[in-house]
Amino acid sequence: MLPAVTEPEVTHARKAWRRGEVIVLVILILAAGLVRFVNLGSPDDIMFDETYYAKDACWYVQASKMVCDVDNEQTLVHPPLGKWLLAIGIRIFGYDAFGWRFAAALGGTVTVGLLFLLARRLFRHAAAAALAAGLLAFDFLHFVQSRIAMLDIFVPLFGVAAVLFALWDHDAAPEDGPRRPLSRGWLAASGAAAGAAVASKWGGVFYLILVVVLTIAWGLGRRRRDDRPRPVLRTLREEAPALLLWLFVLPLLLYVGTYAARLDGAVAAAPWSEGSFWRAVWDQQFSMWEFHTQVLDESVHPYQSPAWSWLLLKRPVSYFFETTSSGQYMEVMAIGSPLVWWTSILALLYCAYRWVRDRSVAGAAGIATAGFFFTYAPWVLAPSGREAVFLFYLLPSVPFMCLAIAAVADRILGYTEGKIAVGSFAAAALIFFGFFYPVLAKVPIPKEQWDQRIRFRACDEKTEEGGPPKGWCWI
Repeated sequence: MLPAVTEPEVTHARKAWRRGEVIVLVILILAAGLVRFVNLGSPDDIMFDETYYAKDACWYVQASKMVCDVDNEQTLVHPPLGKWLLAIGIRIFGYDAFGWRFAAALGGTVTVGLLFLLARRLFRHAAAAALAAGLLAFDFLHFVQSRIAMLDIFVPLFGVAAVLFALWDHDAAPEDGPRRPLSRGWLAASGAAAGAAVASKWGGVFYLILVVVLTIAWGLGRRRRDDRPRPVLRTLREEAPALLLWLFVLPLLLYVGTYAARLDGAVAAAPWSEGSFWRAVWDQQFSMWEFHTQVLDESVHPYQSPAWSWLLLKRPVSYFFETTSSGQYMEVMAIGSPLVWWTSILALLYCAYRWVRDRSVAGAAGIATAGFFFTYAPWVLAPSGREAVFLFYLLPSVPFMCLAIAAVADRILGYTEGKIAVGSFAAAALIFFGFFYPVLAKVPIPKEQWDQRIRFRACDEKTEEGGPPKGWCWI
């Protein structure tokens, strides 16, 4: 019989940290930072969408066409926060490859630590938490997105923080009686983090929805246990003020605030009047919505791929490719680990089964299932006319994929055979990272070695002229 998984509905006292757990956390953060910051400036020129985001971040702090090679902001179709964060690195280190990638590398490193904190709270011990955070630290896609000046890495950074803070708010809930909204500091922190995710890229709204759903579900679970009537009605009535204040008003204000100094207009003017800052923000959102729902309908990109294919790794994205004078290949490819990603499919199915059986969204299985569903399902269910979507859009789901594998591992760590299996899997994941590292980080390798890593080449048939191939194509 398998050992029981600890998935408490409510925990009022957090388990005290041991010195070993702190050491594990520090080692994981240092390891994640080391692999992300080593040779961060290579390639030393713009690659892929850095041509938009690095230049816009430069414009935020320099506003010089001579320096930034642009005379205005190019990516008005995305909110400003991610570009502000990239601009911090440029302000500190200058407008070079290290400077414009610094904030992304730091954000990716911090996310690993946040996932450890979330997993440690769920599993109550360091082993499964270390596995979840370690898998994220050496996840191919998370590694690559941490080393390129794009906005995507900031969404899971703030999103994981939002889930963690919401869980801490849940832990602080008393068994009897509602809480005053102003006493819920962790829920406020969760709302701020979720708002920051949305202000980095619109896809962050899936994290905000996730936090709202989790908070309501946890509140409903508490009220069902008190044997009082109408738990659903009481949950909605008693949770509504805090949800409205911390998970709607606060994220909205934070989102709007990121447009300060980016849009002109009088703050004191009536919101609907011409020349009002609020009107300018609204008009900008409407313009962004039109772009994302209409203009992209007609676009075709050779690296795009349907959302259902992302977990299968059918179509990675090559951010950089070059051959040296001696014939060696150098590449930066956005792809997931076949070992970890394909294993996570089974782990997520197991977590979904556990959630259906136990009906607990306060445990690791429930949070992994809900987190993956709310960050991935919207892309699968999106209208098929929206063509320009890419494998790296799955990045916000990756922490929950790692968490799902750790949830399975937590079930078998009580056995010697289980410890051996989990340790072997972790070692294999690390070996896979080392093997693929050259094509993730622009390390020159002979063509023969490049061929060993780029196994799938069904790249001949195109869906239409200039569009992506139909089969597994890693070129």
